[in-house]
Amino acid sequence: MNTLIIILSLVAGVVGTGIGGILGVLLKSKGNKIMSRILSFAGGVMVGIVVFEMIPESIEKTQIIDYPYGVFVTLASVACGIIVIYGLNKLLDKIENVRETHRSLEELHHEIQVIQLTQEATNGATDKKSLLKAGIIMLLAIMFHNIPEGMAIGATGTAEVKMGVLVAILIAVHNVPEGMAISAPLASGGMKAWKTILLTAMAGAATVVGAIFGLAIGGIGDLAIGICMGVAGGAMLYVTFCEIVPQAILMDGGRIPAASMLIGVLSAMIFVYLF
Repeated sequence: MNTLIIILSLVAGVVGTGIGGILGVLLKSKGNKIMSRILSFAGGVMVGIVVFEMIPESIEKTQIIDYPYGVFVTLASVACGIIVIYGLNKLLDKIENVRETHRSLEELHHEIQVIQLTQEATNGATDKKSLLKAGIIMLLAIMFHNIPEGMAIGATGTAEVKMGVLVAILIAVHNVPEGMAISAPLASGGMKAWKTILLTAMAGAATVVGAIFGLAIGGIGDLAIGICMGVAGGAMLYVTFCEIVPQAILMDGGRIPAASMLIGVLSAMIFVYLF
């Protein structure tokens, strides 16, 4: 089963991001509205999976501790997942040493679009190095936050393979626009198409690292599985509300992203209770 989970994380990371890389090379700044709706829907499904499946599963696993302490363990695990991802983002800021070079994915995506529009308006006169730099920074940032996504696959897959498969599919969909965000500036900056797609796909490989970590923690008992699912759930909530939703709104403003996300939440709820 561990091999299956690792393969799933590899597919979710590399294939999802790689498809986004291909689309980014072909479409560049086009198709933002469609991708925004897909991204919002995937984010809604992720929230639904966390709320209706992962957290209840975590509470069930932690009930080996006397009630209500098991519930507190789950809540603490979710909070820990949120804090860990927030801390990792802050750590990345320090490593990059950069208010100028590292920003949130939404800000980077916006900056990339501005640079591309400026380049088009000036018939390509804009310095291509700026686009390459923005693309590389985006690549590093996405590699970094792909780790907790892999943890989510590993943790859920340890508890239940079906849910691991579903989470992997959702993360693969989520990775498509991220791949586009990487490849579009790299391609616009003059990088060859094959090299752009290869680097973009490699950014998703970090998902495997997270999956292995999730499997290692989740493989030592029900309590560990419950804690790991709580942590992964918290990480997914943070990524959804602090990365996915803002990026979707940036790509297509208005109420459509919110509606798409709501449909995603309802779809997840239906799936969980039917299957």
